[in-house]
Amino acid sequence: MFASYRNGIALVLGTIALALAVCLGTVRTAAVATAGHDLGEQAYRLGTFRLTERSGRVVTDADLADRVWVASFIFTRCPASCPRISSAMKGLQGKLARSSVQLVSLSVDPTHDTPAVLADYARRFEADPERWWFLTGPKDDVYRLILEQFRLGVAESSTEDQKEGAEAVSHSAKLALVAPGNAVVGYYNADEPDDIKALAGKASQLAASRSAALLAPWVRGLPAVNAALNSLCAILLITGWTLIRSGQARAHAACMILGVVVSALFLTCYLVYHFHAGSVPYRGHGALRLIYLTVLLSHTVLAIVVVPLVISTLVRAARHDFVRHARIARFTFPVWLYVSMTGVVIYVMLYQLPGSR
Repeated sequence: MFASYRNGIALVLGTIALALAVCLGTVRTAAVATAGHDLGEQAYRLGTFRLTERSGRVVTDADLADRVWVASFIFTRCPASCPRISSAMKGLQGKLARSSVQLVSLSVDPTHDTPAVLADYARRFEADPERWWFLTGPKDDVYRLILEQFRLGVAESSTEDQKEGAEAVSHSAKLALVAPGNAVVGYYNADEPDDIKALAGKASQLAASRSAALLAPWVRGLPAVNAALNSLCAILLITGWTLIRSGQARAHAACMILGVVVSALFLTCYLVYHFHAGSVPYRGHGALRLIYLTVLLSHTVLAIVVVPLVISTLVRAARHDFVRHARIARFTFPVWLYVSMTGVVIYVMLYQLPGSR
């Protein structure tokens, strides 16, 4: 029964195999959480603070409360560790350019690092004044913020230690990830590339989730609508296939036309949702992540392929060229059905599986 569709099925299976090979070659399936230190349930509120940005404006905890932000700890006279930390932050500035994540560098030498000094330092690292802030303030306030609120170390080095090569101020090279509500949710080592990669991914996910939470209710409901439309399209395709095999050509044509209408409606809803929500990252790890990315890649490729196939199939039917119509449909049907069904699978994995959002 399915022998006549073997070429179309082979196209689908070949695309899946190619997508799997690409994902195996480019995606590390190990859990992202193994890099850095994700606090999980031990996340805590940072508390209040009031400091001065390099521009001279006052920045308080309220200015960052609704944002996802990354904090680093540096000082401008630092000869070794701080340039590396700031270079890592510069890299994050590029990686997170399309997100709403805020970067914040806090001086551990506030007596020397005035706003003007920090402004000059920021220019060396091409820091965007809107997306990467440099903060300073009274020494007692800064040290209390680092020691008691960020729970990291900072101390002035003794003269003897400095003679032996120690930096003037001993401080942590960790970057702190802070979620909306000023909740510290993780620490990441600025000297470890895997940590930086994990931090960028986690920060992007938090920012995307925050953006999604602020969407209008009707926009947030569109993914479920899209999944329903994909399900309906799959049902119409299977019904139409059953009808043509039983010789009910008119009913078959009606199902196929409805399938096109449903697919067009899905595409409209899909574009509207992502116009408002942007890209929605997948949070699963390990084997599930590999499966998700394989399904997503094969779905995307075949969704592009199916458009000309559907148009060509419909044109042949409209011209009553049923021989060519049937020949093309042997490719169109399995590809279209796969795209519709995997649309539902992607929705379930992205929005419904525990830990995926």
